[in-house]
Amino acid sequence: MAHLDDILPELLLGTVDPSARQAAEQHLAGCEQCRAEVVRLSPGVEGLAALVVPSKPPPGVLARVVAEMEGPGRFARFSEKVAAFFDLTRERTRALLESLSDPDAWMPGPVEGVQLMPVETGPAKSGMLAAFVRLAPGVRFPRHTHHGHEWNLVLEGGFREDSGNEVWPGELLEKESGSAHDFVAIEGPACIAAALIDGVTSFD
Repeated sequence: MAHLDDILPELLLGTVDPSARQAAEQHLAGCEQCRAEVVRLSPGVEGLAALVVPSKPPPGVLARVVAEMEGPGRFARFSEKVAAFFDLTRERTRALLESLSDPDAWMPGPVEGVQLMPVETGPAKSGMLAAFVRLAPGVRFPRHTHHGHEWNLVLEGGFREDSGNEVWPGELLEKESGSAHDFVAIEGPACIAAALIDGVTSFD
């Protein structure tokens, strides 16, 4: 390996990737010239670090960040997608997304660990079965056949179909009439998805 002149500053600043760091450390163990260069550069790097003045975030920042990540407002980024998905107004969509954090808004689903929140769609989706579906981590939604189209828009967590296909937040899964599958909620936060069925579904 050549000498480390080109990456020593980054190495001392801790900005090189782990594999490059490991190779550099192995080189340093056997290269006196590069070790001497590290000793020469270290005071300058330490001086740069001393110039950085720690700043205290404004009051309430942490609480707001946590609320955005875990509170009712965490689904706001999907407002436009959900509004179009169910053909709803922005105001109605916002209220629905906030209600996803309310345990009392959910009803038991077809199997243990699955919950449903029925949705009244707008006129463009009239006649379709619409709901939010919540699956606890590791819970399997039973195998079923679609007699009509089905769409699932994941908002949180994720699920894995029996085919191995995984669907994550912001992704839309469409199943055609005649298709069949089952899926399991991936470990992590509960899987929450918006679901639309144009037709009926039969469980195997």
